[in-house]
Amino acid sequence: MKLIGYLYGSLSYLLGVASLVAFILFANNFMAPLGLESLNIDSPNTATLGSALLINLLLIALFGVQHSVMARPGFKNSLTKLLPKHLERSTYVLATAAVIAITIYYWQPMTSSLWQIDSPLARQLITVIYFLGWTITLVATFMLNHFHLFGLQQSFRPEEPDAGSKVFKTPMFYSLVRHPIQTGVVIGMLATPDMTVGRAVLAVGMIAYVAIGLYCEERDLMAEFGDTYGDYRKRVPALFPSPRRRKS
Repeated sequence: MKLIGYLYGSLSYLLGVASLVAFILFANNFMAPLGLESLNIDSPNTATLGSALLINLLLIALFGVQHSVMARPGFKNSLTKLLPKHLERSTYVLATAAVIAITIYYWQPMTSSLWQIDSPLARQLITVIYFLGWTITLVATFMLNHFHLFGLQQSFRPEEPDAGSKVFKTPMFYSLVRHPIQTGVVIGMLATPDMTVGRAVLAVGMIAYVAIGLYCEERDLMAEFGDTYGDYRKRVPALFPSPRRRKS
């Protein structure tokens, strides 16, 4: 059984990381170098605007529901009645990978332009900011416990799957903002030299998901850490550093 857990956790982790990389490439039209230009967010499309918008909104809703519902304690408790506790997070990561793959494959391009930056230097700068946002997201996972967040630690340590994860800590980025993982997502969604209608729909949908997801997450953190998190929330802004940050 341990070997199955190791394999399940490892596969889920690899697919989770691969899906994140694929989404980053998809969302800013970097699939072409891989020979997958048809999977770019702005690839040619013949769907009508109405049908494309409906499909894309359903895909965003699927991502939001899966990502938020599966992260809630009640759902986790229900899932662990069917699966070993140490495989719950790997299942979440695997489901996320599947939803991202579905989103990329079925996304309907909506290529009408809202803005397009022509300056090569400006395009390069915005692209750097795009990847910087996703780098912030990735680095922030390591500041907490990357391998626990992606379920790998639990699958390899079934006797103590949550070791070290229930301690409240605010390392580096977390001393500046409460949710640097989501900060990077917001930056990545807004930083593009070519904003099409489809790209804007994805950006608005993802930022809306971030807002709803953070509301639910903050409620869970308050329930878990009480006044400790309440004081942290008073002192530290949610997504972007504040020049008027309160002193502890």
